[in-house]
Amino acid sequence: MILRLLGVGTTLAVAVVAAYLAVLAFALGPGMDCTFLVLSAPAPMLDILVGLDGFAAPFLALLALLSAVVALWNVQRGRPADSVLIAAFTAAMLLVLTARSVACFFLAWEAMSLISTFLIAAHHERRYVRRATFTYLAVAQSGALCILAALVLLAVQTGSPEFGTIAQRAAQLPLGLRTVVFGLALVGFGSKAGLMPLHFWLPRAHPVAPAGASALLSGAMLKVALFGLAITALQLAAPAPAGWGIALIAIGMLTALGGILYAVVDRDLKRLLAYSSVENVGIIVAALGVAIVGHALENPLVANLALTAALFAICNHAIFKALLFLCAGTIAESEGTSELERLGGLRRSLRWTTPLFFIGCASIAGVPAFNGFVSEWLLFRSLIALLAAGDDAVTWVAIAAIAALALTAGLAAACFVKVFGVAFLGAPRHSRPRPPEEFGPATAGVAILAALCVAVGLAPEVVAAPLALTARNAFGDSLAFARLLTSLPPLPITLALLPLLGGALSLALAARRADRRVPAWTCGSPVTPASQYTATAFSKPLRTIFAFVLLPGRSRRIETGGSTWFPSKIVYRTSNRYLIDEFARTLAGVTLVLARRSRAVQSGSLRLYLAYALAALVLAVAVAR
Repeated sequence: MILRLLGVGTTLAVAVVAAYLAVLAFALGPGMDCTFLVLSAPAPMLDILVGLDGFAAPFLALLALLSAVVALWNVQRGRPADSVLIAAFTAAMLLVLTARSVACFFLAWEAMSLISTFLIAAHHERRYVRRATFTYLAVAQSGALCILAALVLLAVQTGSPEFGTIAQRAAQLPLGLRTVVFGLALVGFGSKAGLMPLHFWLPRAHPVAPAGASALLSGAMLKVALFGLAITALQLAAPAPAGWGIALIAIGMLTALGGILYAVVDRDLKRLLAYSSVENVGIIVAALGVAIVGHALENPLVANLALTAALFAICNHAIFKALLFLCAGTIAESEGTSELERLGGLRRSLRWTTPLFFIGCASIAGVPAFNGFVSEWLLFRSLIALLAAGDDAVTWVAIAAIAALALTAGLAAACFVKVFGVAFLGAPRHSRPRPPEEFGPATAGVAILAALCVAVGLAPEVVAAPLALTARNAFGDSLAFARLLTSLPPLPITLALLPLLGGALSLALAARRADRRVPAWTCGSPVTPASQYTATAFSKPLRTIFAFVLLPGRSRRIETGGSTWFPSKIVYRTSNRYLIDEFARTLAGVTLVLARRSRAVQSGSLRLYLAYALAALVLAVAVAR
């Protein structure tokens, strides 16, 4: 109990500090930053600087909100040790957002990655958890090397490790060097955020982590990675040419489509939510790309609209995805599984979770009057404005992005109709008694997120105004800021009432016609819960349509030995093979082979160790001279 209270209290303290810093960051004003802690090192490049930048304000606010909600969750749910790790995890993310030097940022980034590794490995006694942990750790460390290389290049070329000085001198650097830095940052931050094809760790790691950790991993850590990518493109390596933005639009839209396709056909609730996070990250990155293109074309309206849409999508995704992951934790705890094929009729026992989960599904599907709709509306508006802002190439990119975004939105709606219908509606698929759900601190935390989904959807200008000010800090145009507020969706309540009015009219017509209701017919067999629609049956038409992306499934047995990818005599089965998952499996196999063969370097001869030390000493002396 003491360990749990320590973790919850520390997490709440981090939330309070993050909220206070968010208020200060919002008050900094356009293009302002400050440093409030300096730790000098023997080498100036290793100085530790902690401070605030105006662009970090929305990220700090999100971290404060999610930390407080997860702290409430941990009062009632989860293991005590997990609450302590979550407290350390939130503190590390806070340090990443306030780091103002290369050394400080990298140390905080590594702390965040390593602590999250322990959270993912919470149930390390299970073999698939250990495999997911290894995959995450390999991707995280590979990405960290790319991030370190990008930041060191900037620090060496500008002569300073301070982010403020780097941003001031970045425009003097050659475009080729800045493009290399941007590419390294895209790989490093993109792999952590879940951009394809480096997304494969995410649907493996998020489902095995505790629910509170999953909410922070998807709701906060992915946003911290997007924060790193954004400040690299908009500050540290600015000004960004239009080519960077077009690349981000292409990668983002492909990631969004691929992520939602995987989510539609998946049958595990937590893995489906992880794939949905991949989709949302793709939309955010595409919006960032549109903002860069608009700024490069000297169109402040497009730039401000798109960057505000990106920040709005970051806030919305953090809120409803944390809500959905925490609800998924409640479902897994109640039912003992998150497999959709084994769920059904949950509305009868989970009386609090059912409406909260419904709000999360409506929000993530972009239904009007919920927060997810507003960010998609702003992104559509910015893409439409981009059509008339550039040359033929930019116009075709905008048209393709509009089509991809529309398809993604439709697939997202189908995906979460499947999730809610299969899991909560119908009859339970088993007959064991389930006690009714009680309202507690965990439910109260989730209810806060659900209330925000509705409140932001009904009054989007409350959030859009400070986010638009943050966008103006990056691009600077007051006229575009004023026009942006008029671009918000008109009368969201009216838009939300249209489908409700249509449904009410249909029910009225059916009652007037006195349509009769009869039991379901199953070819003469008894109607049982097993006869209900399943998640696989629901997604079958989409799986058929997109068969060129989702390769035909097959079952296979792999017995591994000493020279194959996986160690010592295991059986690996797969029922569905996806195109990009094949790439991920190949990459993981090559990594394992290299790791196994490098054991000779790590263990063996004392003489060999001494030779390594001597070689390192000679190399250090040579470099120092």
